[in-house]
Amino acid sequence: MIAPLQDAPFATGLTPWTRTLPEHISPTAAKAYLSCSLMFYFERVVCLRKKTPVALHLGKAVHAALQAFHLARWRGGDDSPETIAAVFEQSFTDLERDEGPVNYKNDAKREKTRIDGLRVIAAYLDSPEAMKEKPRAVEVMLTESIPGLSVPLTGAMDLVEGNYTPVDFKSASSKPDRSHAVFDHEIQLVSYQLLLETVGENPPSLDLVFLVKTKKPQTIRVRSKPADRHRKLRVIALLDTAVEGIASNRFHPQPGMHCSWCQFRNECMAWLPEAYQERRAA
Repeated sequence: MIAPLQDAPFATGLTPWTRTLPEHISPTAAKAYLSCSLMFYFERVVCLRKKTPVALHLGKAVHAALQAFHLARWRGGDDSPETIAAVFEQSFTDLERDEGPVNYKNDAKREKTRIDGLRVIAAYLDSPEAMKEKPRAVEVMLTESIPGLSVPLTGAMDLVEGNYTPVDFKSASSKPDRSHAVFDHEIQLVSYQLLLETVGENPPSLDLVFLVKTKKPQTIRVRSKPADRHRKLRVIALLDTAVEGIASNRFHPQPGMHCSWCQFRNECMAWLPEAYQERRAA
């Protein structure tokens, strides 16, 4: 049962939203909220439609191709480079149709993006990181109650290797800094560990695999040690901070580097707390 909260003024003054605890929280949603709660509001609450960023579109199409490859390894299907490239091509087109236009500057940019995707997939399939054995699971979704977290935690792991190492794949335009990559994705990685531990498994590592679309595409694995008690408690606190903020309708601008590529600049500039809107209307 979702617990209703006390009625409170809505911070943005834009659109009222049901004031209830979310049914669950995912690491992706928590990170989005903590990065900028107002961007989270525009994207996930009122669902303002914008052209899809090119990098996001490419990442989704690449993800679909990798999923097809790992499922084929899992089920003993066709995992040939030609088949996986065809999955990418189909997903690249389907996403344009199903999720709206992509923010390409021109047709040449679209074609370059498509070729970049094919190149990074080919580099992955030819790399030591491409899975040779049968995985433990592909795109596994878990939703579990975590002590200290007010709602269930949910997460979809791209890949779980035979030794129960969760692997998350990232598209990138440059080589990752290893220490920064682990810190930047800590909520996601530790959440996967928490979820696996609830089903009795203790992953030996928490891994990121970056598909880097440099001049010569690279596949780079970044390993991190399993979280200790301090890191787990820290991530649970971050997750619960996001839950509390979402449930309390606490959405406001959080200026930072992400503003330079945010699609909601105009909407953000129009934002005022409700008290100020009332004052302006008086």
